[in-house]
Amino acid sequence: MIRFSAHLMRRLRQEQHGSIAVEFAFLAPVLLFILAGVIEIGGATYTRLSLDARVTAMAEYALLQSAPEDQAGATELAETLAGMLQGDASETGQAVVNNAATAAWTGSAITSQSGPGDIANCYCPTLSADRVTWGRQTSCEAPCASGGTAGQFVQISAEAHHVTIFPGYAFIEGDMVGTRTVLRLK
Repeated sequence: MIRFSAHLMRRLRQEQHGSIAVEFAFLAPVLLFILAGVIEIGGATYTRLSLDARVTAMAEYALLQSAPEDQAGATELAETLAGMLQGDASETGQAVVNNAATAAWTGSAITSQSGPGDIANCYCPTLSADRVTWGRQTSCEAPCASGGTAGQFVQISAEAHHVTIFPGYAFIEGDMVGTRTVLRLK
């Protein structure tokens, strides 16, 4: 019996059939987790880049337009920009013209409203991580605290909902991917 057991153990140690399957069984979960992470990051990156492309196109369009002279012109420019930002139902976009007119795409409709600013005045906006602060109204070409000069500006922003593969372990904060730009009209 002992001789048979020793012979069986020697034979099993020399046997190579099935060793690849065992190694694959150990490595497959790790490889699948890495693949899922790549897909997650790729999806978020694709969403962000498509938003960046639309916001950049709207910024280029706004730069080609003349600065609005009155409230109606500011509202028309804001609505045009918001309309061009339209995307999926899970996406939102907003255009603010010189703090005087705001238009937003909310996934199903464009809404516009007057802002607290005056289209005839200029601003020195400042950007923080999550918002634009317009500051006080001032005369155009007046020096700003940031070192620039006051002018008329447009803010264009867009956000899209991103569904994550790993709830609670997302590579993006929250479930929204967004982008924003502020540009000077004059």
